[in-house]
Amino acid sequence: MTASLWAADIEIKAFADKTMMAQNQQFTLSVELTGKDAQSIANPKLPNTDTFASFLGSGSSQNIQFINGKMSVSKTITYHFMASEAGDFTIGPVSITHENKTYKTDPIQITIQKTATQSQTSVQSSQNRKSQSNQSTEDLYIRAEVDKRSVYPNEPVILTYKIYTKVSVTPAGISKLPGTAGFWSEEFDLPQQLVTTNEVIDGQRYTVATFKKMALFPTSPGEKSIEPLGFDCDVRVQQKRSRDPFDGFFNDSFFFGRTERKTLLSNPVKINVKPFPEESKPADFSGATGSFKISASVDKKTAQTNDAVTFKVILSGTGNIRTLPEPDIQIPADFEAYPPKISETVNRKSAVISGSRTYEYVLIPRNPGMQKIRSIRFSYFDPKSKSYKTLQTRELTVDVSQGDQTFAIVPEGRSRTAVEYLGKDIRFIITALPKFRNQNASPVHGGVIWLVLLLPLGALGLASAYQKHLQRLHGDEAYARGRVAGRAAKKHLAKARSLLNPDGVEAYYSEVSRALSSFAGNKLNIPEAGMMSEDVRKRLQEKGVCDEGIEDYFDCLGVCDRMRFSPTGADEAEMKAFMKRAEKTITDLDRQIK
Repeated sequence: MTASLWAADIEIKAFADKTMMAQNQQFTLSVELTGKDAQSIANPKLPNTDTFASFLGSGSSQNIQFINGKMSVSKTITYHFMASEAGDFTIGPVSITHENKTYKTDPIQITIQKTATQSQTSVQSSQNRKSQSNQSTEDLYIRAEVDKRSVYPNEPVILTYKIYTKVSVTPAGISKLPGTAGFWSEEFDLPQQLVTTNEVIDGQRYTVATFKKMALFPTSPGEKSIEPLGFDCDVRVQQKRSRDPFDGFFNDSFFFGRTERKTLLSNPVKINVKPFPEESKPADFSGATGSFKISASVDKKTAQTNDAVTFKVILSGTGNIRTLPEPDIQIPADFEAYPPKISETVNRKSAVISGSRTYEYVLIPRNPGMQKIRSIRFSYFDPKSKSYKTLQTRELTVDVSQGDQTFAIVPEGRSRTAVEYLGKDIRFIITALPKFRNQNASPVHGGVIWLVLLLPLGALGLASAYQKHLQRLHGDEAYARGRVAGRAAKKHLAKARSLLNPDGVEAYYSEVSRALSSFAGNKLNIPEAGMMSEDVRKRLQEKGVCDEGIEDYFDCLGVCDRMRFSPTGADEAEMKAFMKRAEKTITDLDRQIK
């Protein structure tokens, strides 16, 4: 369907490649500008389609012809969408601004059905074949594959995306990330250069490559959906030859290698997440699923009062390492315990997510004696045996003797002050004779007296404010994550700088992507690995971030995704410029988030 408007020397047309489609099917909106000023006009302003379609990507082309001595210029911009909601909808007018005037096309009516009818599918296949010249729609497609469709909460689902092709194709990158609401995700590292294999499907030989692989951990029971992923690629199109020998000569692929940008969509996937069995469920079970081990140790068996003792607990195994809960430990009353320092390692090899999570506690013994740290219990669900397992550490003892220290030395990097004064009970006898002075002389100035009087009050206020800050850090997860958001992002950006070379494009853009994702996740207090773009967009708007800042953030993430899969790579100057842009985006978000 086409809508057009003539404006002076400019003609604008808007048309959709189809007006009837099914959910999760792609359609294209093309905007054509014709006239001598077509090249100088800025891109048209599109209507909002968020309620019924999601934007996948765009492309443009232009054509210049001389007919009877007159130049004719046309510019076509194509916008790719995926239908998301069923019903009758209107694509609003497309507008341009030319010579201080705004011009709009007529709206276009479309219908989105829940399922594709036979006739509609036939029409669509015909349209696709026409758009791809003599290539059929089965020559190129992508597929989402999972290793299992029925799991328990926190049991990993290995999701693999593959591209199948019988034609010459150049991957351009991911244009739309899959919707994974209700999952915590971990992405596997893949080679920068795609590894291809050959497969025979229904008698047809395909070249196959895996371009994305991830482990999804469902967070709750119920039926979960993995929405389609959008993947852009450039396809070399072989045109049918005409009978004109000159036309065939000048259209030979030796002279012209014409390609078309295609956006492929994967199939949606349904996952059934079963609830944990109630039978024999341990009282301390917190939802961990997989296969784990636990160990506990102290760095010293003997200590003096006020000496620091490091108590370390390590949880390791296969499963969702990042969400393992803090162990329930019982510290003797004669110890003063500090909040733990938590570190983790995650290994993503083959099709297994494994690693460890370490909790380091600093304990200060205040009284002498044989102190006992009770054993720690940890329960998890083993999906292979479909049963609960309970682990238990051994009891630890620390022989504490009376020490002479009046200061407790705490290892560097802890959340309290490094040195804490314990107090003195003995005041020494003064042996030196006092010096006498004239009674009429003022011992100190009045300002000094006030300074001495107010200094303790100021110190008390600072100490109180710092104590409240520590309490809030320990009790308010959102506040704590917001405080570390900047440091976490800088850490990823620093690692990206160390990878800044043309041979490490994928690793470089992966770290920049992690910097952007970790900053938003910490600032908004949502899990970084399971963030959904719509959820992030909504929360950024609620936090007062302007639309331009939000679009810039998502555009940076899109660049990272595209460059990670780009076969052409990037030069060092381009990578440095993008680093500055990412830093500015993070700074702008930090300034605007309320």
